[in-house]
Amino acid sequence: MAIEHDFFGVVDDDSSGGLYWSETVEVGEQAVDVELSAPDAAAVSASGLDSAASVIRSLEGLDARARDALIAELSQRESVTTQYIDQRVDDMGESLLDLLVHNSGDIAMDVLRSLQLLRVALRPDRTDDDDPFAVFTYSIDPDETDAVLQVSFDDRGDVVAVDDGE
Repeated sequence: MAIEHDFFGVVDDDSSGGLYWSETVEVGEQAVDVELSAPDAAAVSASGLDSAASVIRSLEGLDARARDALIAELSQRESVTTQYIDQRVDDMGESLLDLLVHNSGDIAMDVLRSLQLLRVALRPDRTDDDDPFAVFTYSIDPDETDAVLQVSFDDRGDVVAVDDGE
């Protein structure tokens, strides 16, 4: 069952009865893959698609909020964000400096400022309170997709989780 929406146009169903749509969108000066999917097309409401369209229209602002959530985690020594930074420093050594957009001497902040937004996954069927509706995936190295940080938002645009994407 395909669904028609003002923003997305016709969203086709896949062979298993789910919905899928994807596009590459410019966020700042960077191309980001945006993908909308739902395993059950019948579970997707018009308001879920409207919320997904709002996320796409607000990508730059939500990207800033996601980065603020990552920065907030720096004060927690055992946070996913701190562990990600420590692991990247250990794994990459001096080559990490080549990927930094900013080099202020504060390696943790420099890594967070240099993260690239790779992908935004939207789940219009998840409109309950704390369900991850949009997941922003970041990496310091776009070629290294196994080492990522993910920031999840609910359908109201509130951060509900930060994890390592595993």
